Amino acid sequence: MAQAHGVSGGPSARCAVGFAEGNLESGVVTAVRTALAGLGTARPTLAIVTVCAPGDPDTGGRILGHASALLREVADGCSIVGTNAHGVLAAEQASELSPAITVWLASWPGPAPRPFRVHARPEPGDSFSVHGLPDLTDDARMVVLFADPWSTPVAEVLAGFDRIDGALPVIGGLASGGAEAGSTRLLLGSSVLDDGVVGVVLDQQAPVRAVVSQGCRPIGPAMVATSSRGGYVIEMAGQPSILRIRSVVADLDEADQALAARGLQMGIAHHVDALGDSAADYVMRAIIGAEPVAGGITVADNVPTGSLLRLHLRDADSAHDDLCSVLEIAAQVAPPVGAFVVTCNGRGQSMFTTPAHDSSLLVRKFATDAVGGFFAAGEIGPIGGANHLHGFTAAVLIVDAAVSADAVEVPRQEVEESGDGDLDQELVDLLNVTNPFSPGESDLGR
Repeated sequence: MAQAHGVSGGPSARCAVGFAEGNLESGVVTAVRTALAGLGTARPTLAIVTVCAPGDPDTGGRILGHASALLREVADGCSIVGTNAHGVLAAEQASELSPAITVWLASWPGPAPRPFRVHARPEPGDSFSVHGLPDLTDDARMVVLFADPWSTPVAEVLAGFDRIDGALPVIGGLASGGAEAGSTRLLLGSSVLDDGVVGVVLDQQAPVRAVVSQGCRPIGPAMVATSSRGGYVIEMAGQPSILRIRSVVADLDEADQALAARGLQMGIAHHVDALGDSAADYVMRAIIGAEPVAGGITVADNVPTGSLLRLHLRDADSAHDDLCSVLEIAAQVAPPVGAFVVTCNGRGQSMFTTPAHDSSLLVRKFATDAVGGFFAAGEIGPIGGANHLHGFTAAVLIVDAAVSADAVEVPRQEVEESGDGDLDQELVDLLNVTNPFSPGESDLGR
């Protein structure tokens, strides 16, 4: 069954979205027509096409190509990118692991986006050389990109967007259309590809901003990694990491202790001068292992000695509240006319009561149904001026009615402080009571 969604606009920019589910062969025509009709007489500047064709990457690629051909027939000069995906979103509609397509269009005056394709070549010593990165100029405002997870060294690609005055903000994600190498389909203009990265560079006249919601809430105080090696954190604040974690967890209520046992997250401050009092100070990473005898933990990222750390919890309520908060902040600057959300494939029906939770929230907070998106295998977005690959995150491309003088990355509010007392004395007290974790607990981050 085909579904149509609406348009929102302002004096300059406009966005629209079309959605169809079921029969992709007819649905692609419906989705393209609906999106184009929503723009009215405006010429689309950027098109993002996402297709869910479960277990059938060839069909997904064919539908991406068909959508591109339809758009190019009537919208010459529009920059077109896209990917196959685990699922797609459009306003308050979503489809996970069932055939569906979303066509999201944005229109604004000014130069056309600059398309690019990046590919990586393996080099001796398990390294890669990255080719095709676009030239970055002072006119660049933001990058939108989608990547094949099987062939893309994401850290090296994102490093290519670092400039002397800071990173050029990147919004995007990893394709999630298949479970093995070769199952990805990426769209760039008229070309359908099965590896690498596709994207566009948006210039300073593009009325866009970026916001990232990591969906976590802090627990306990900020602490310094006083001894670490790679992702192995031996000590936090001068004590074995496990003891520090146990002291924080023991102070939680029963529900939060159970949540911590299922999926405790480590917030890693990415700036040496971070004070740890803002959500933008931290990038969330899972705690993936623990060594009870030595007292160290393993985090899914590099943690240099001296890093500022803070424990976080993630659940549906926290994810909802955090996304609400950042969208409200974004809407205070100017009412957006549309948005495109790249959300984790673990944030759909498996986390919330509805697969359309994130896009529906955007519709309500921005008062527009010109919202598209897809479920990704990893989300890319800026936190505190640096681009990162995230998990269980929503990364949002916001389109405003006109260019805002505010920063491209939507700022975050301060995080709630808790447990900010004398941790050494607190630890002594807590170790004298029954601990929710046994000494043999081996995987705090599972």
